[in-house]
Amino acid sequence: METHGRPETEALAARLEAVPPATIDYQGLTLREMDLDAVLERHPEIALIDELAHTNAPNSRHVKRYEDVEELLHAGISVYTTVNIQHVESQNDAVAQITGIRVSETLPDTFISGADEIRLVDVTPEELRLRLRAGKVYVRDMAEAAIRRFFSTGNLLALRQLTLRYVATATDLQMIGHMRARAIPGPWPAAERLLIGIRPGPTAGQMVRAGYRLATRFDADWVVLTVDLESERALTVRERAWLTAALETGRRLGGRIVRLRGEDVADEILRYARRNNVTMIMLGKPRGIDVIFSPVYRVLRRSRGVDIFLYEPKGDFVRIPVHRQVPRFLSWDYVVTLVLIAAAWGASILLQGVVQPELLLVLQLLPVVVTALFFRRGAALLAAIASILAFDLIFVKPYYSLTIDDWGYFAAFAGYVIIALVVSRLAARLRRLLPRIRESEAEVEAVAGLSRDLARDVTRQEVFETLARHMQGFAPGSSAVLVPRPAGLHVQAGDAAYPLDQKERSIAQWAYENGEAAGRMTDNLPSGRGHYIPIRAHRPIFGIMAFVFDDPEEVLTPENKETFQTMALLAALALERMD
Repeated sequence: METHGRPETEALAARLEAVPPATIDYQGLTLREMDLDAVLERHPEIALIDELAHTNAPNSRHVKRYEDVEELLHAGISVYTTVNIQHVESQNDAVAQITGIRVSETLPDTFISGADEIRLVDVTPEELRLRLRAGKVYVRDMAEAAIRRFFSTGNLLALRQLTLRYVATATDLQMIGHMRARAIPGPWPAAERLLIGIRPGPTAGQMVRAGYRLATRFDADWVVLTVDLESERALTVRERAWLTAALETGRRLGGRIVRLRGEDVADEILRYARRNNVTMIMLGKPRGIDVIFSPVYRVLRRSRGVDIFLYEPKGDFVRIPVHRQVPRFLSWDYVVTLVLIAAAWGASILLQGVVQPELLLVLQLLPVVVTALFFRRGAALLAAIASILAFDLIFVKPYYSLTIDDWGYFAAFAGYVIIALVVSRLAARLRRLLPRIRESEAEVEAVAGLSRDLARDVTRQEVFETLARHMQGFAPGSSAVLVPRPAGLHVQAGDAAYPLDQKERSIAQWAYENGEAAGRMTDNLPSGRGHYIPIRAHRPIFGIMAFVFDDPEEVLTPENKETFQTMALLAALALERMD
């Protein structure tokens, strides 16, 4: 507990047994944090911990205090703690809009929903401002600044309403869960399913939090969906970081994460919604002329029986270029299509009078088939229509007229359109499936290849070397297998030059001692460069899988994490078999 120099709080705290804080030296500063190991060693029945959303000092075991609390709960220690509404992650955007201040210290709603009991501590704005001025919340020199900036009367009224609504919703969900668990009859609402469609951008996290609030309001199952366009360039490192952070926010808040690949965002959203009985779709609100070209417009037009919610993002807005939002009507697909049609026309004119008109009709079919195979449906239809018009104008009597004397040509022209539609549809489906197949094949091959090679290994060293070799082949970076020695963990296989400095070694050691993944892109000691996964199945840990990207800005995707964890499990099973 940190009293912040408040006499009233210090008087109350003096009546309780306290665990002295741990001191951490960081860049010349001495920081005081809760001594997690001391609390675990003391192992009280109940621990009183203040400021649940607090961010721990750099190089602490966990980034957030609520993660320390999780470790205490897993150890069988009950915890009483406190949190303010501005620190609840799903309310972060609403608080920023009310106060004009973005609160950086937040904790996920899923943690709060796991509490056995939630109590609302409520005072009027006037009483709170009096407590502030009396130094009962902050010391006096900080109180006036807090009153002016954050705790104005208007802000407090809005925050109070936000708190009452949040606690009421949480209590209602607890009541429903209680009734369902005990089979108490009641007027249960029909199951709602919410789909939140996001794209890589700085406001993606806002969308996820707003979607969570909407799902909570309707007691709906919810999913966060993003679509990778096959025709798009690869995401930049910054876009990848935005998207990964938003998907991680969705995971922390308890949502399901779905990542699709396709040619058109609207098609993929609607296809998923129909297959999964989605009743509500939430999308970002387009602006200006983007309303016409955005996939949102097409979803609005084609979504029957589904409620659509449009979210207006706050803060920075990144405009999506038109050519990235719609089937491209002035793109290289169409330029190449026109070139192919012109080439077919030229060849047909040269061959006119040399071959039969029916053969020229086949020649005109070539650009239709080529564009249908390699380009979008719009380009294939353009090729079909342009080829029909060109053939009719130049090669069908009466010449240079759209009039047709031979009605048999209508069947041929209809065939052009059917071929364009069928071939383009099949090709689009194949293009949509191929990247997924390649990704799945790479993951399956990594796991299957490792399993196959492990079956031939007869010594521990062979297992470690096989694991390190497959890690290096799966992702671009430096990888190694670390095993314990009396002096600590050391590289047993893999990259001998793995950057295992003192900091990275301590993170790997923590992962080994606690049996949890640690390092970058995890909830445990994320300040490190590397990612450390315990090699464990049923028995004690055999060692640690260590991996670090060559590019420090690169991020480990959820799929990569699952593959690495599977590889660690396979290696552990092989080692157990030897024992």
